Amino acid sequence: MIRKKFIRLSRVIQRLLSAQPVYANISYLTPNHRLEKRRILVTGGSRGIGYAIAKRCVSEGAYVVITGRDEKNLAKVASEFNGYKVFNMYDITQMKNTFCAIDEEFGPFDSLICNAGISLHESSFEAVTSEGFDRQFTTNLKGNYFLAQQFLKQLTSKNLLFISSETADMCCEIPYGLTKNAVNSLVGALSRHYYRSGKRINAIAPGLTLTDMVKDRDTCDDDISYPNSSGRYFLPDEIAEVAVFLLSDASKCISGEIIHTNAGNHLRTQASQY
Repeated sequence: MIRKKFIRLSRVIQRLLSAQPVYANISYLTPNHRLEKRRILVTGGSRGIGYAIAKRCVSEGAYVVITGRDEKNLAKVASEFNGYKVFNMYDITQMKNTFCAIDEEFGPFDSLICNAGISLHESSFEAVTSEGFDRQFTTNLKGNYFLAQQFLKQLTSKNLLFISSETADMCCEIPYGLTKNAVNSLVGALSRHYYRSGKRINAIAPGLTLTDMVKDRDTCDDDISYPNSSGRYFLPDEIAEVAVFLLSDASKCISGEIIHTNAGNHLRTQASQY
């Protein structure tokens, strides 16, 4: 533990001493009730990208309920939303019952943000274990798959938004990236199936974003510089701004799309090696 903290601190000091300051000039659209009367359920909504999206939806007039595995984290932010429910995406056997309980307590939702997910940050193919593989696939893919199934059965369902990852555009050997590959495929197939019935399915594929998940992997603290095409990490609020647009009626013609929020870092060009 002491060694890890020392390495973490030394990396931050190196960045501060060797790199030029990196700034993120972020613009926000003024809230104008774009999501008024919408009822939105956000999984993994107590922190990170899920929390930022949930907060932004509230600012646009939506009724928002969040879920998560940790009741302490949920309770910390409970006053900012219309309700919360402890919900473990890994427990597939209780998926239907839990979703029905949420529906019964808070009423039907017209939008679902499938944000909850985990990454074990394995260092290599050889480091992947069967247990870790199953845990990530069950949480990130199987859990979201069957939650989406329950949601799309509702007559009120309109918008289903998955949080994917830029790693889904790469050939992956680590389970996290493989699960996001599968999610992207699912988005396109579901959109073709449901769009004519008034249901839109999209995904946002963030680049490396300053959340607890990334901090655990990269020991980056709050330094936003990063050696990619943009030169920095992205911020959860930036992802949330795109999510609100995709949930709003302004994007009715968009479905089956994977919207990248990484300044094009997933694009491979002959001249660029990031």
